[in-house]
Amino acid sequence: MQIVKTINPEIFRGYDLRGVVDVDLNVDVMYTLGRAYATFLSERRISESTVGRDNRLTGEEYSKAFIQGLNDGGINTIDIGLSLSQIVYFSSYYFQIKGSVMVSASHNPANFNGLKLGVGFSDTMITEEIQYLRQVVEKGKYSEGKGINRSEDIFEAYKNDIIKRFNLKKKWKIVIDGCNTGSGVFYPAIFKAAGCEVIEQNCVPDGNFPLGVPDPTEVEVLERVSKTVKSEKADIGFAYDTDGDRMSVVDDKGNILWMDSIVALFAQDVLDFMPGANIVYNTLCSRQVTEAIEKAGGKPVMWLTGHSFIKAKVKEARSPFGGELSGHIFFMDNFYGHDDGANASLRLLQYLERKNETLSQAFSKLNVYVSSPEIKFGLADAIKFQLIDNEIKAEFKQAWPFAKFTEIEGIRMDNEEEMAIVRASQNGPYITVKFEGKTQEIYDNVKVHVREILKKYPQIDWSKGVNTHALD
Repeated sequence: MQIVKTINPEIFRGYDLRGVVDVDLNVDVMYTLGRAYATFLSERRISESTVGRDNRLTGEEYSKAFIQGLNDGGINTIDIGLSLSQIVYFSSYYFQIKGSVMVSASHNPANFNGLKLGVGFSDTMITEEIQYLRQVVEKGKYSEGKGINRSEDIFEAYKNDIIKRFNLKKKWKIVIDGCNTGSGVFYPAIFKAAGCEVIEQNCVPDGNFPLGVPDPTEVEVLERVSKTVKSEKADIGFAYDTDGDRMSVVDDKGNILWMDSIVALFAQDVLDFMPGANIVYNTLCSRQVTEAIEKAGGKPVMWLTGHSFIKAKVKEARSPFGGELSGHIFFMDNFYGHDDGANASLRLLQYLERKNETLSQAFSKLNVYVSSPEIKFGLADAIKFQLIDNEIKAEFKQAWPFAKFTEIEGIRMDNEEEMAIVRASQNGPYITVKFEGKTQEIYDNVKVHVREILKKYPQIDWSKGVNTHALD
């Protein structure tokens, strides 16, 4: 392995690094990034880092290359092997070190890989730090040393740390769809230890991801879970992404619930005990979330999309809870504050037990909107931000002249009975779209406007994306 002089700058994204295998990434690139991260840690006088990986086909060799880069940069490493992002976060507490790495491209397709890089306990790099890492690579001046590597399996310690926080009374019958990822290895063991009856679905890891993109928010994934929940008469169904920090949910009747509805329920759970607290959520969330927070006496804090951004905002706002439409959930009241799908899933079961409700009953008490899924369309990185800022924002303001607009990322339109948002993704060449209406008629009307606006721009690739059928 050797240091490469140039790396595609587009892999340095808003809150992690992601690129295409054998195009943007190879073992030499990963080794070089390991040297850069070692330099970053050395400047902070951090001498040790844990490293975990997901089950992508390149995961093991890329992880070894990155570890070698860290070692040659003077950083000692603890290889925890196949893992989940939250186990990597936990490893910082377990070993009492601030360096941590997850080799993963989250829910991206099989031909991607990437890195989540830690900067402290439950903290990962945000934009400024990632761009600083890019500058380290461009300058080509790296720390030197002779770090050593050792391997250790900490899953049992992590599992015990999660389980001790819950005391479920009911033997929940749950469906778990692992999307052929490492989540399928770890999640059934966690839920069984918590006393649940587990129905495993697609829990055998396969880095080819034969069922498609391992994104738990995709309608196809949720429909798979729904079918099994109904056929098995289960109490609830969960799906998880490749690195396990995101979740999605199907209720006891097989209804697909978008994760902003779960954010609304969690907000109510927290506010039952901490009335008046700040609750953080991202711009893609439904008006349902804002209204649930206000009804429960909380203070809504809308913020940027992205696990690092929401996590940082939760801490800045001294909030006990934050959540995203994508399924990243952050509890600060009695947890570490990082996104952990296992903690969030068990927390949901605990909430339902406390309220003595099924998930469908709890959901029925929320203000209801007809909402689209999170929709993604292909749009080149080089032009996606400019197209929204220079063209689409004006189109939104013309289509809804009396709306309230939020422009902290992309543009979001709110009226009393409707919402629509278009924003550029931080972690891939696409834009994200979501819209809703208080009734089906209002929803359909918003849908027509959004479709007409986006169809004006041939740069937007409707053949690539997620849940694109929602705008057909």
